[in-house]
Amino acid sequence: MGQFSLAGLPSALAEHVPAQARLSYPQQGRTSDVAFAEHEGRVVVVKRCAHPVYLDWLRREHVALRALAGSGLPVPTHIAYAENEDDGVAVGWLVATRRAGRPLLGALMDAAEPERVAWLRSLGELVRQLHATPVPAALAKDKDWTSRQLAQARANLSWCDGTSAGLIELERSRPPPVPQRLIHGDLALDNVLVDAEGTLSLIDWADGGPGDPRHDIALALQTKPEVELTAAALDAFFAGYGTAPLDRGTRDWFVRLYDYF
Repeated sequence: MGQFSLAGLPSALAEHVPAQARLSYPQQGRTSDVAFAEHEGRVVVVKRCAHPVYLDWLRREHVALRALAGSGLPVPTHIAYAENEDDGVAVGWLVATRRAGRPLLGALMDAAEPERVAWLRSLGELVRQLHATPVPAALAKDKDWTSRQLAQARANLSWCDGTSAGLIELERSRPPPVPQRLIHGDLALDNVLVDAEGTLSLIDWADGGPGDPRHDIALALQTKPEVELTAAALDAFFAGYGTAPLDRGTRDWFVRLYDYF
């Protein structure tokens, strides 16, 4: 996505992002324009989106971050959200606190094996904490997650990477249900940050809510082609998560489902 200025910022957000704020642009923002706004030593994240599909995602992240306040999870703190129009097009603006660190995937690429193993264990512990957190009432859904995802995948066929034949196979081979938990929903390791002390946090919450915890696990461990996780790293993740390893076939099913989103 592109860079932006604060000229179009809704007036309702001016107290949180002064016009004098200095903007810098991280290597993020595949669905929204993203900037760090710094003013008098305070830095916030500003997300801007005008794409009609992705605007809905930004609205969902706004709802999720508000709902997760007080959860104890290491996530950005919601500050404010507002919408305005630009040439008749709705534009959403989300302001949240900035979590320190860089994407865990990049850190794993640069790390030696012992450090990778340690981080995978920490990641497993964080995902266990996430899945043990009660689902906030504001994020509750009526239908089970897998049925919702498969229905949405069919609606996405016109623009996604998946195929109709592939979706038929996914519907035929859907794994047995498990109890829903609070999930991140897009737990690729670009959405996990690691700071200088090795502390992990979770960003980009558009898909957060009740869902199948195996989806988070599958995406978190899908690090190829950038990183090939060793057996020791995988064992460390599941030791941190506290369960037996998820079989590769089930992991692959959720990764293939992700092609439709």
